[in-house]
Amino acid sequence: MWDALNQIELSIMDSLNAVMSGQFIDLFLSFMLFLERGALVWILLTVFLLFDKRFRRVGYMTSLGLGITLFIVFVILKPVFGRLRPLEFIEGYTIIFPIPQTYSFPSSPVAVAFAYTAVLWNSVKMLRVPLVLLSFLIALAEVYVYFSYFSDVIAGALIGIACGIATVWLFDKYTIIKPERNDKSGS
Repeated sequence: MWDALNQIELSIMDSLNAVMSGQFIDLFLSFMLFLERGALVWILLTVFLLFDKRFRRVGYMTSLGLGITLFIVFVILKPVFGRLRPLEFIEGYTIIFPIPQTYSFPSSPVAVAFAYTAVLWNSVKMLRVPLVLLSFLIALAEVYVYFSYFSDVIAGALIGIACGIATVWLFDKYTIIKPERNDKSGS
């Protein structure tokens, strides 16, 4: 099912790596991988949001959004599609990071990043630009190190945005946790 698309995307990824490759980009995107592996950056930001009374409600929303996104991606979609990672087709490929033991499609780190961005989009406007930038850098890092194909990343972004929007809708419709009167998170 995936063979023709895999070959096309691998050749594009090879071209991207030939153009971008270098010590700085290797270190920088490795740092992005470090942040996204295990959802470290998202968990830390959620903890910060939960401890600050002004952002506690949105902290609950991000927790719910992460759970919904991970459930949909890991429990439903990855087993159904079963797409092998690009690095599995490259002879002698090595990387300093542990190779993910899950399937490639859709990209879970990208789905989580974009879900998180969608959840916070209207709640913490000051984080819009940094979150979008971080989400795109995580997507680039996934492709750069051959963890995910372009189509995996695009699907992950779309799924993440949909999960984020659904999370906000569900939270607004069904929760009893209302914003604080002095909530400044929207400014």
